[in-house]
Amino acid sequence: MNKNILLASFIFPERLEWFLTYLEDKFGISRDNVFIFENLDDESKLIVTFKFVISTEKRVNFKTLFPNAILIHKKGTAIYTINALNKLIDEISDGSVGNIDYKSVKINWDDYQDKILLINDDNLKISSIKRIF
Repeated sequence: MNKNILLASFIFPERLEWFLTYLEDKFGISRDNVFIFENLDDESKLIVTFKFVISTEKRVNFKTLFPNAILIHKKGTAIYTINALNKLIDEISDGSVGNIDYKSVKINWDDYQDKILLINDDNLKISSIKRIF
């Protein structure tokens, strides 16, 4: 059985064409299924998102195939990692001590549209993004 995962890879603009060809030639991921974003707060790398099919029966280390990729999730035009979501919930919970029921915390996703939420040095980093392809 197979499962789709959503990955984001951070690519230098001059390597974009090579990476798109790599996705298509090695994994059959066409350019129509790849979305490219510009990080408006850090334009040194583009954010390339794509779905990748993995087997649920055989373990695959996608980090060997895509060293600069991370597993991401989307809510509208907000892109985030689970760790970043948990850190956001910690901040929304106003430093509550004790166990936080992460599933019960409501996120106003309108505040995070066209943003990417990541963890950097154990800190939540929220950057503005713009889809360019």
